[in-house]
Amino acid sequence: MEEPEIQEPTFVNARKRSCDGCTACCEGWLTAEVHGKYMYSGRMCHFKGKGQCTIYDQRPGLCSAFRCEWLANNDIPEWLKPDLSHTIMYRRMIGEIEYINVMETGVKIDSTILNWIVLHALQNGLNIRYMVNGGWNFIGSTEFLAAITE
Repeated sequence: MEEPEIQEPTFVNARKRSCDGCTACCEGWLTAEVHGKYMYSGRMCHFKGKGQCTIYDQRPGLCSAFRCEWLANNDIPEWLKPDLSHTIMYRRMIGEIEYINVMETGVKIDSTILNWIVLHALQNGLNIRYMVNGGWNFIGSTEFLAAITE
């Protein structure tokens, strides 16, 4: 009997995502220094232009390396793209413990979005720190909760 040919698996959601006009990470919700200019809560990146980065080809490593969870994880639905959901999710570390930081971007988080994020975290054993109306909340392992509230 002839052995069947083994084929590489194909993944339905294995698409490459791009920012494609989303500039949520540049709008002053995150903290960073970009070529000597600071951005932080309430102060957007000095180099953010209308719907784009004005120094995209010369942007520093911290910008080119940043991947929000929507960009990095194809399991996150399209409607959770930061410019659509007004929420940025990104991975962080506290000591050796990884967690997902979920941040509102100027609009109180929608209950549908929050519900999806919490269920996703619980189903996948993820630690999350999430913002609701500007206040921080936490779900996760005992170690994470102890570390994040220290």
